[in-house]
Amino acid sequence: MLEDVAGGDYQPFWVGFPLTDIHKCIAPDILHQLYQGVLKHLVYWVQHVMGKKELDERIQKLPPTSGVRHFSKGISGLSQLSGTEHKNIARILLGCLVGKIDPRGITACRAILHFIQLAQYSSHDQDTLQYMKQELDTWHSHRDYFIHEGARENFDLPKFHSLLHYVDSIRWIGTTDNSNTEAFERLHIDFAKEGWRASNKKDHFRQMITFLSRQEKVASYDFYQSWIQKSEDIDIPGEDEEDVLFSPPSSKNSSNSSTVISIAKNPSVRQKKLSTIALLHNAPGFSGTLKLFLNDLLPKDERLSKANTMAQILPFSSLDVWHSFKLTPLRVLEEDPEKVSIKSQPLSSSSSTSRQDTVLVLETDKAQSTAVRGWITYQKYLAVADNILS
Repeated sequence: MLEDVAGGDYQPFWVGFPLTDIHKCIAPDILHQLYQGVLKHLVYWVQHVMGKKELDERIQKLPPTSGVRHFSKGISGLSQLSGTEHKNIARILLGCLVGKIDPRGITACRAILHFIQLAQYSSHDQDTLQYMKQELDTWHSHRDYFIHEGARENFDLPKFHSLLHYVDSIRWIGTTDNSNTEAFERLHIDFAKEGWRASNKKDHFRQMITFLSRQEKVASYDFYQSWIQKSEDIDIPGEDEEDVLFSPPSSKNSSNSSTVISIAKNPSVRQKKLSTIALLHNAPGFSGTLKLFLNDLLPKDERLSKANTMAQILPFSSLDVWHSFKLTPLRVLEEDPEKVSIKSQPLSSSSSTSRQDTVLVLETDKAQSTAVRGWITYQKYLAVADNILS
C-alpha cells in the first residue's frame, strides 16, 4: 500500500541535467489557478466583509445583459462552481462592491480582476506585461484590507504566490492560452462521465476502459471509411491536373466561416413606425442615423454629403423590427463557439423591463491592447443595434 501512496520522497527524473530548471516547466493555468483559485478566495473574502446576503441581493438586482449570466438567486447557494460560473461572477463582482466596501478593498479587487483579464491576452508586448506588474503591485499594496477586516490572517496561498511568476513564464514559454487546461475540460465528459454511465456501476473501472477502447476503434473505423469514400470520389488527375489542384473551394465548405450573424425568419414586430422605434428604443436620432447608414451603402461616387443626406426624406415610414439576433464568435479551439444573443427589447405588455445590450463595433484595426480605442459604442451612432435589428 505504501508504494501506491503519492507524495513519496523519490529521486526526480531531472537530476543530473545541469541545464534543467524544473520550475520553469510549471506553466500558468488560468482555469485552476486564477478562476478556480484566486477568484474563488476573493469571493469568499468579499462575502465575509459585506455579508453573503447583501452580496446576493446586489447580484439579484443587476439587469440581464448579453454574454453574462444573471444569477437570479445570488451565488451563496451555489455549490461546486464551474470555471464558466466564476468567469460570469468576475464580470459582475466589482460593480456590486461600490458603496459597501472601503475604497482600498475595491482597489484590491479591481487589481486582481484586471490581472486576470490581462493574463488571458493571446499576444503580449512589454507594455501589457508592465500592466500586469502594475496591477499585481496594486494588489500587494492594498490586500492588507482583508486582514484588517478579519477575512484573512495571511496570504500564504500557493495560487496567489503563482501570480508572481506569470510575467516571467509568459516571456519564457509564451502566452497562457498555450498552457490553460480549460481546452481539455470537455474530455472529462468523454473519458469519464460517458464511460461511467455506460457501466453497470460495478467494477466500473474495467468497464470504462473497455468502453473507451471500443469508442476509439469505432472512431478509427469511421475515419477509415470516410477516407475510402473520399478517395473514390476524387478523379485521378490527368492533363487538367493544374485546374483540379487550383480549383476554388465550394460554397458548401466556405459557408460556415462566413455565417457569423443569425436572425429569426419572422420579425418580433411587423411594420413599426419610425417615430415609435425612436421613442420605445430610446433612440431619438434613429431616422437621421438610418439615413447616414443607407447613404454609406451606396457607391462612393453616388454618396451625398451629410447635410444633403439628412435633408432627404426616407421612402418608407415603418420597418419590421427584430428584438434580438445571435452572433457566433470566431472559432479559436476545436469545439464550436457558443452563440451570443444580442437583444434590444423595449417595454411591452409582456415585459415590465427594457433591455438594451451594449454593442461594440470594430471601426479600425488600430485598437490598443487595453481600453476600447478603435471601437465605437452603442451610444455613438444612437442605437447601432437598432439599425442592425431593423
